[in-house]
Amino acid sequence: MSTLTFVLWFGLRTAIIGLAIAVVWWIARGRNDRLPRGTTATATLVAACLALTPMIYLLATSVEFFGPRPLLVEQIWYWVFERRISWSLALGIAAIAVLIVPVHARFARGQATLTHRTLFSFGHRWWFGGTASIIGAIVTVTVLAGLASEPDSEGLWRSFTVEGANGSTFGTTIYGWYYSLPALALLAALIVVTLTALWLIARPPISADHSSDVWMRQLRTRNVLGLTSGGLLLHLGMIFNSLASTATLRGGETVGSTGWASWGTPFEAMQPALTFLGLVAMSLGFALWFGILLPAILPRRASAPSVRS
Repeated sequence: MSTLTFVLWFGLRTAIIGLAIAVVWWIARGRNDRLPRGTTATATLVAACLALTPMIYLLATSVEFFGPRPLLVEQIWYWVFERRISWSLALGIAAIAVLIVPVHARFARGQATLTHRTLFSFGHRWWFGGTASIIGAIVTVTVLAGLASEPDSEGLWRSFTVEGANGSTFGTTIYGWYYSLPALALLAALIVVTLTALWLIARPPISADHSSDVWMRQLRTRNVLGLTSGGLLLHLGMIFNSLASTATLRGGETVGSTGWASWGTPFEAMQPALTFLGLVAMSLGFALWFGILLPAILPRRASAPSVRS
């Protein structure tokens, strides 16, 4: 297997699968949701690239494809890589901040429509329900992993140990509080930024061109939730991958004069399922991000389509 093939498969397979899913969606439905040329399309393109490019680079470099780095760069990279599980949340925050720049639509001439609008006025319920479900899964898995962690020799809650025979212990790292507390802070920030973006989208009065204005707000709402859910799924997938790695820990020792005993973690049997869930979650996360990028690459020239109920 060549080095490039190794990188593509082991480093970027979730991105490749996600891109394939997004392309299929684009061919089936996405061409009808292209953004009109202008500031909104440009901001969407920049936001999607801002989220995707660093994340793909992070995954590619995780398999050592780019070779040795200078010492200072290596030290910085070690910190970046150690916190890699949280980076999708930070990238999601940055991307949404870019995406909501053109929040003030140009109103057509005539009377603006004054109706009661909330954060949830321009999105389907299942969009919000799906995002909330992912957040619930992240919090649940994070708390369970944190409770299983122990302080290591440096006092950092990132160690997981298993007791063997004769009082011996062996251990490895786990997604403990040392990693998860900063991630939970980023999760809270992402939720706040998302709600703020939805409020900024819904807040201005609807223009006289009701159909086009509502369609644009629906598309912006979907893109905001897509960036949020994509970042959440990537974060959840990397948590699953980390726990799958922890589950592979095995140890053994001599028992008596001729015996040998081996053992693993209490959740060793879950390792294949955790690996699969990590693959699925990250692939879907990339699919959402690529699904935002593709409609922005080729913006439409015609007016917005009719609003779909």
